[in-house]
Amino acid sequence: MVEKLGDKGLFKLDQFIYPKFRGKIIDLYLHAFTSGDLAQYIDPHIAGSTLDSLIRKGWGNMLFVGDRLVGVALAMSLLEDADFPAAELPAVPVERSLYISEVMVHADFRGRGIGTRLVNDLLLRAGDTFSNAVIRVWEQNEPALSLYRKLGFHPVAMIRQTKLRAPGHPFEMKKIYLLKRIRSTA
Repeated sequence: MVEKLGDKGLFKLDQFIYPKFRGKIIDLYLHAFTSGDLAQYIDPHIAGSTLDSLIRKGWGNMLFVGDRLVGVALAMSLLEDADFPAAELPAVPVERSLYISEVMVHADFRGRGIGTRLVNDLLLRAGDTFSNAVIRVWEQNEPALSLYRKLGFHPVAMIRQTKLRAPGHPFEMKKIYLLKRIRSTA
């Protein structure tokens, strides 16, 4: 049974619920990241294994409008993010930090507060376990950067990753790590 999270259309996502919605989540993932002005190429065959790995390491939530899946957010311990520059940021307690690994909203539903609802729910559910939250976003993704700043995240680091524009056409993507304190450690 899918556990509703109180907010209309918002449901828990974990390794037990995931198989039932896997196809829809993969479709949303591919749509969210491979279309529009900020599109990159993601091999559809790899998308499933990427999401399978993320859900094994963490949990998340899904937002439906009617029967349509329009948003998904996934999170895990920051210990699971091998790219986080922990040595450069000793003030960030990696073992007590939530890593929001994916926020996906269907293009037809962007600008309606869905990303805000997804992220705020993750933060609320993580507050008993984690003291901070970290999210990583492409520096060119202004809508996402604006959202995360409005939610109280601030930049703390930048990394570079090689992604694909099309098969065989790599490009360098600068990703910004943003941090938010979600509860006092005292």
